[in-house]
Amino acid sequence: MDEKNVIKLMEVRSSSGDLLCSIKIKGIRIIPKEDNDNFFSNNSSVDEGNDSINDNLMTSAQKRYLFRLLAERGMDKEKAHAYLKNMFIVEDLKTVTKVEASQAIEKLLAEQKGVDNNKSPE
Repeated sequence: MDEKNVIKLMEVRSSSGDLLCSIKIKGIRIIPKEDNDNFFSNNSSVDEGNDSINDNLMTSAQKRYLFRLLAERGMDKEKAHAYLKNMFIVEDLKTVTKVEASQAIEKLLAEQKGVDNNKSPE
C-alpha cells in the first residue's frame, strides 16, 4: 500500500485517560524544526554537522525521469506536474525528498511493467 494513502490517527488524552480529541492525518511529511527565517534558504541545515536540507531533496535527474515516465504515458508537462503534485501531496515539487522520488519512480516503473505484461503480442 502506498504510504501516502495511509491515514494515521493521533489521540490526545487527559492525565486520567479520557479522550480529549482525535486527529486523522493523511500523507504527512515531517520537516525538522529549523530557524523559520532560514529554513528554505539554500544554505540552511537540519543541525550543525549535517548535510544541507537540499541534499535530501529530489534531484533534477529524478525529476526529469519522473516527467519522462509520465510523458511515455501521454501526459504533457502540465498534466504530469499536476499528477506529481497530487501523488506526493505537495503544493510544490521542490519539497519532495530523494526517497519519495525514488519510491515514485519505482511505483511508476512497476505500473508500466504491469501494463506491458498485459499487452497482447503483436
